[in-house]
Amino acid sequence: MNHDHVASNRYSHKQAPSRLRSVIFRQSHLTGFELRPLTLLERLSLSLGKAIDHRTIPFDIIVRQQFKDLLNEPISKQHQRYFGKYFTDDISTKTFTINEFDRLFQLTSLLTKRILIVFNLNKSYEKNSISGEDIIRIARLLWISPMSIKAFILFKLFDSTDKDIISINDIRSFYEQYLSEVKYFKDEKRLNEVVEIFLQGFFLSNNKNQQQELNFEQFHEILQQNPSVFKSLYLISIPDQDNEDDEQTIWFKQWWMYIKNNANRILFLILYILISIVLIIYVIIYRVIILENHSVPQVIARIGGMLVNFNYALAVSLMLKQTMTIIRRLYYLRLFIPVDDHIDAHRFVGTMLFISAMIHSLGHAINFATNLDGHSWFALMFTTAAGIGWVDHSATITGVILFVLLLIMVICSFQCIRQRSGCYQLFRYTHYLFWPIFILLVIHAPNFWKWAIGPMVLFCFEKIYLFKRHLPKYGRTKLISIRIEDEHVLSLMIEKPSNFNFHVGEYINICLPNIVRNEWHPFTICSSPERKDIIRLTIMKKQNWTRKIYEHFSKEQNSDNNSQMTEITVDNLNNKSETNSKNLSLYPREIIFTDKQKDAVVCIEGPFSTCTSYIFDCEHVVLVGASIGITPYISALESLIYQLREQRCKCLRCGTMNYKQSVLTNQKLKKIDFIWVNRDIGNVSWFRSILDEFEAEQESYLAATTPSTTNSQSRYLDIHLYCTSIRSNEQAMLGNLPYHLVANMYEVIQHEDMHTQLRTPTHVGRPPWKLLFAKFKAEHRSTNVFFTGNRIMADEIKKHCDEHTFRFQHEPYF
Repeated sequence: MNHDHVASNRYSHKQAPSRLRSVIFRQSHLTGFELRPLTLLERLSLSLGKAIDHRTIPFDIIVRQQFKDLLNEPISKQHQRYFGKYFTDDISTKTFTINEFDRLFQLTSLLTKRILIVFNLNKSYEKNSISGEDIIRIARLLWISPMSIKAFILFKLFDSTDKDIISINDIRSFYEQYLSEVKYFKDEKRLNEVVEIFLQGFFLSNNKNQQQELNFEQFHEILQQNPSVFKSLYLISIPDQDNEDDEQTIWFKQWWMYIKNNANRILFLILYILISIVLIIYVIIYRVIILENHSVPQVIARIGGMLVNFNYALAVSLMLKQTMTIIRRLYYLRLFIPVDDHIDAHRFVGTMLFISAMIHSLGHAINFATNLDGHSWFALMFTTAAGIGWVDHSATITGVILFVLLLIMVICSFQCIRQRSGCYQLFRYTHYLFWPIFILLVIHAPNFWKWAIGPMVLFCFEKIYLFKRHLPKYGRTKLISIRIEDEHVLSLMIEKPSNFNFHVGEYINICLPNIVRNEWHPFTICSSPERKDIIRLTIMKKQNWTRKIYEHFSKEQNSDNNSQMTEITVDNLNNKSETNSKNLSLYPREIIFTDKQKDAVVCIEGPFSTCTSYIFDCEHVVLVGASIGITPYISALESLIYQLREQRCKCLRCGTMNYKQSVLTNQKLKKIDFIWVNRDIGNVSWFRSILDEFEAEQESYLAATTPSTTNSQSRYLDIHLYCTSIRSNEQAMLGNLPYHLVANMYEVIQHEDMHTQLRTPTHVGRPPWKLLFAKFKAEHRSTNVFFTGNRIMADEIKKHCDEHTFRFQHEPYF
């Protein structure tokens, strides 16, 4: 019997021999084992095929007998070896509790009970004990069974009364228990709505008459009529144990791929090292050969001092934000200069600056200890007794002060301190110590000003330029509204100053002076430059400033009668239901500001660029964001919507809408793959309107350009939504079957995703980066991957980028 598709609900005796042989052959081919002997069922079917000419065998009897036959069939040695490796041990002689059985197959308590009933192991459930041999038999049947048997297992999961008929109430009861256990839905009304839609798919016939009961043949026919639902049956298998044997690339190939994808970074690192070596050699030659100073501690101290000069000048240069913005906007310049790494480079150079200062101080300390010249070591270190320094012999005193200030700055820059609650401002204010450090270095070392004068002048010019933030036309503006998206996120709608211009992916520093005075924080602009009226920022409540702002406006919203509440349709909300007392706390909620409200005053500084600002200079881009990290890419998507709309044209003859293909074809950016990874799928509500708008715009574009077929290559955007709070299908398998089944049936009936109500489906688990990137490699000549999120995910994605020679850019970690 063809296990992928069954053409009818009856099994003809004339077709039985060839079909059964076909199943045996394909099954042995797929599982990698030799052709096994015919089972009792197969021998019975063959004999019936010879003896009976006109009779037919009911399909459900064939499947039921095949299920029993496979279950009772002796386990081959090949299978024993496989499951010994799969379970990491020979479990055939062991016994397990029901909870241990749950963990092996990653099942809920309801599924555990039902699956044991299906396999006639009711007594094992009652005794809370199951043998390892029974576990292997279950695993083997789930693994090798054809689709017809998988459909039978699903049918029996719903048939709790074992009457070989399932009713509406049977499936409703099953899903109410299952969905309440896994807690996919927070709202009970939404849960019931999804279950009712699922029941419509099974019990509402073509003539719109609702059936009350289904036998297995009817159930199997309904599954076949819906291919996406039928495909869910593949989950009736054993779960992946996360022990994939990825091919290990040889080390020199990995190094070569890394070098190829990071050539400009490696080049500048080599240049930095060469300059440092040249400076060290210069100091040695000048001190030992020209000045004939053979004191090793003094030479070491001078080497450290020279490196301090160089690293200080470089550290300041790397934080010239306006200069970095200019470099990013010049295509050929940013190809050679790794401007995207300027913040990481600043941290590295700052570390080297501190190490150089330690070498410099240690050299002098050793020199004073070995050459006291009638003074104590303490006097030489902490007074002017050493007689060195071009301003009143103050080099030792200023040196000690410099080292203390630098030590304070470095300690307060550690990530563990900077990101601790209440410590961000400590990091910010201690970083202003670079001004007294600059002044003291000028007094301390006679040649320091030659190194620092250029970067410091540019830095001062930038700061003077940024004073425009206090001017109404450039930076001083007001809030239009605050939208509280959920219990962690709020969006700020800011009136765009008349002379304020920005590009896609840029960020600004903002200050709300009447709420938290003198605090400036960076946030990415998530509205498009084409919007002339507002700037939108979406921020997540974490700690310090963001928490203060969120709590302030949340309290104001609760006490403000002018606030507006709108109902959203993501995951646990129903846009068709009437608002009741429970809905009064739903999100999002919006506060509209007037000109007279003091809290509406906001100052903005910038814009400053990031790597996202050159998305439109690439041919194919993959935008990857984790949770709130998606904000820089929302600006790009909204901008893309405006670009598509600008190319609309109307036929004068027939009045149909079309697009200017010549303009669209000449654009460099051909395709965007947008990957959003969330733990809570409800986060989609933050930017639901943008995603919905783009889906509608793209459908309009595809209808106008390819009316007969939907060519995937003509799509501008593919959206990939992932919810990581649910294990992936490959990891959970049978445990995910009820969810996968109801989600697919919901999509078939409603033509939208069960959680987000978007046309784009929601995938469960983490993205399969290897498969996704292999697909991108096959479809596109060049790919640029942009990422915003945590370092762990960044390292994983970058590894795959190196493997496929994709260019990898990430937003800075502030």
